[in-house]
Amino acid sequence: MKKIIAILTVVFMIFTMNPISIFASEKSRQTLQFKNGEFKILVLADIQDTNNPQKETVDLLNSAIDKTNPDFIVLTGDNIAGWWKGVDKAKTEAAVDIVAKAIDDRNIPFAFVFGNHDHEGLASEENGMTEEEAKEFILSCFQKYDTCLAVEGEEMTGVGNYNLLVKDSKGERDIFNLWFMDSNPYTPEEEGGGYGYVHQDQINWYEKTSNELKAENGGEVIPSLLFQHIVVPEVYDMFNEAKKGTEGAIKGYGSRNDKYYVVNDEYVYDGNLNEGPCPSNANAGQFDSWVEQGDVLGAIFGHDHVNDFAGEYKGIKLIAAPGVGFYSYGNHHGVRTITLHESDLTDFDSEVLLFDDLVDYKLGNSYRTNHGYYEYKNIFLPAVIGGTVGIIVLIGFTSFIVRMIKRKKK
Repeated sequence: MKKIIAILTVVFMIFTMNPISIFASEKSRQTLQFKNGEFKILVLADIQDTNNPQKETVDLLNSAIDKTNPDFIVLTGDNIAGWWKGVDKAKTEAAVDIVAKAIDDRNIPFAFVFGNHDHEGLASEENGMTEEEAKEFILSCFQKYDTCLAVEGEEMTGVGNYNLLVKDSKGERDIFNLWFMDSNPYTPEEEGGGYGYVHQDQINWYEKTSNELKAENGGEVIPSLLFQHIVVPEVYDMFNEAKKGTEGAIKGYGSRNDKYYVVNDEYVYDGNLNEGPCPSNANAGQFDSWVEQGDVLGAIFGHDHVNDFAGEYKGIKLIAAPGVGFYSYGNHHGVRTITLHESDLTDFDSEVLLFDDLVDYKLGNSYRTNHGYYEYKNIFLPAVIGGTVGIIVLIGFTSFIVRMIKRKKK
């Protein structure tokens, strides 16, 4: 009898005195909630750096978090470079740590979606991992941090299709919803080729969940935002075709790469179109599904590093977030904020903050490398002599000085 009582006592103490250790998974599920009528989201797109990141990437990341003071942070894919030389589990985890620790140290809840690059180097025969296994490993690296709210989601195409609800300022009821979708890396040629897209089973899950939320909300849709890496093809419906050489015209991508486009002011109300958006050539009807469901106010995308436009098409805002990272291409770096207002959940404010707005030093000179990336150098001398022309000029100048010295000696 004494043994039974002792065992029952231990069990009772475990469940009553140490609930955190028993329900550890609940510790990471922080409640998202409006504060004083507002909810601010910081969007960090295409951080895309390595375990040995560029200084500028880290400085922009940290300054953006500190100066915007967000309630929640969303990483919209290509959160690490993924494909750099020699990438393995340890280096992948180290790259994730640089991003996740910066957020977790500030005790800010965050979530993310996958891009087309996050997993690429890890998903290889050398590392013995498939694409899905690589994504699941990366997810587990982020989930080490208590403030990470990302989950694998139900069984369907991709990894990390899920939603998170936001409560009102009193914490009494859910009044807003956030969707997170894996837009998948690439599309097979037999389906049209190009980058990835959200597949039919993912759309089915979105519609099912959207309907469930509507039913729980008394038959009214819960207003939502959606985050994914690759933009939907309908983005091109916000542009007009133009002749090559037209001021502001950019070349299209994929099936549109033989055409040029300028923004249509009837749709695009803010920001810049600096490169051709890169959606898939395939389309399973994701955008049409949003229109039909009526809950998505806007969708925010990464992927196209130097775009930061915002437009509205068929009642849904399509918004580009500029890239953060300096390891990959692009000479236009920044972040986007989104502010929701409890007094009017049918709209939201959004702002782009660029590197110069956030970091207290100017970028050094840049040069275009042979792989087309802009690499920034803070040290003056390498910036000046970067590239073959600079080296030739330096050699010529040195030779001239040597000749002048010899003449003086004579």
